[in-house]
Amino acid sequence: MSKYVLLSGSSNRPLALKVAKELKTKLGRIELEEFPNGEVRVRVLDDVKDKLVFILESTHKPAERRIIELALIADAVKRRGAKKIVAVIPWFGYSPQDKIFREGEPLSSKVVIRMLEATSISEFVVVDIHSKDVLRKFSKKVHNLSAMDVFIDYFKSKLDGSWVSVALDNGAVDRATQFAKALNLPLGRFDKTRDRKTGEVMFHRLKGDVEGKNIITFDDYVSTGGTTVKSCDFLKKEGAKKCYYCVTHLIVESTVKKIQKSRIDLMFFSDSICLDPKLRGKNIKVVSIAPLISEFIEKRCR
Repeated sequence: MSKYVLLSGSSNRPLALKVAKELKTKLGRIELEEFPNGEVRVRVLDDVKDKLVFILESTHKPAERRIIELALIADAVKRRGAKKIVAVIPWFGYSPQDKIFREGEPLSSKVVIRMLEATSISEFVVVDIHSKDVLRKFSKKVHNLSAMDVFIDYFKSKLDGSWVSVALDNGAVDRATQFAKALNLPLGRFDKTRDRKTGEVMFHRLKGDVEGKNIITFDDYVSTGGTTVKSCDFLKKEGAKKCYYCVTHLIVESTVKKIQKSRIDLMFFSDSICLDPKLRGKNIKVVSIAPLISEFIEKRCR
């Protein structure tokens, strides 16, 4: 009999099913319904007494509902006698809100962390959290996995000397450096500024030679896609041939249409957030992080 149970919230059941398949197990049975007034109703059906329980739930749009759902599942599991509860949150909602830019703003990422830590959850698993500052806000144990490993495995034997990796901004330099080193590629980087009021991004110059080269980048998330599309236009103006982007989280689904109309040759997303299958294809490709999560669960259960 297994010593652990894997449960899934409503946010990303396809990913949870892939993780279960990797683990050669089945998802635990759970009822997720809604009261007439719109409130979440949860019931855990499987026996979880004295077991380690993993709850997979990405807290994307509607983020508030996903957060409440995760908290309620955790409480239900605890009341059924679980030994320990680990929340696997591939996309941690509110994590980009890790700083206060204007007087009167909340520190939103910390608020959400404190809310979830007030539940019966013992440990957290996140994937490519936006910054180390967010990780430091946890008082409970947190594991930060990276989809970078999945992309590296995918591309390791596919790239030659015609490729260059590029960091899109200063915040992405550490990730981009690690990515470029793993793929044995040279690294270029942008100098850019962002208008805090309008959000408008301006690229000023590129450090590194991209003329006649193919470009591949890695970053943690894409929101509206404006910066990504502009960077591709800039790179191709500088003489780059193909532009490939590897991104862990696509947090605004409608951005896909913007990417499809852009000059981006291929954009890879992980399935940390469930993407409508109808939006895939053309220059959009999804790579699963199920092996990454299942490997963590296997190690955690040894």
